Amino acid sequence: MPLLSGIYREFSGDMVSAIVLGEIAHRNVEAWLNDQSNPEVALDDEARRTSLMRPCNALSIAEACGIPRETVRRKVALLIGRGLIERDPSGHLFLTRSVGDDFQQLTLGTIEALLETARRLEALLAGRPTPLGPLQLD
Repeated sequence: MPLLSGIYREFSGDMVSAIVLGEIAHRNVEAWLNDQSNPEVALDDEARRTSLMRPCNALSIAEACGIPRETVRRKVALLIGRGLIERDPSGHLFLTRSVGDDFQQLTLGTIEALLETARRLEALLAGRPTPLGPLQLD
């Protein structure tokens, strides 16, 4: 719930924009993440970054999310205006290099909360057998 509340705040209640941005991000980085040899520094080179990322457009995002295409187009315009995504000359949508800057604190807070939850679960389950043996969290 804290993550959803944080996203709600970051997008001033516009959860559809958050969904559209998330789907664009998923499409863009999917191929890059699948290739373990891609160094993060390659994303700093504008020409190379877009060649490493999987392009998408408003129609593919609308179909993936089940959101009307015109709504996606309006949200894309808002996200471009916020500097979170950009459109190349072919009309493909890509994350901007600085997209994560706006969400750094939210991400860090989420990671800290997940780690604390993992520590509590580890303490709770320490020594208790599970169907697969003792639970160990590294």
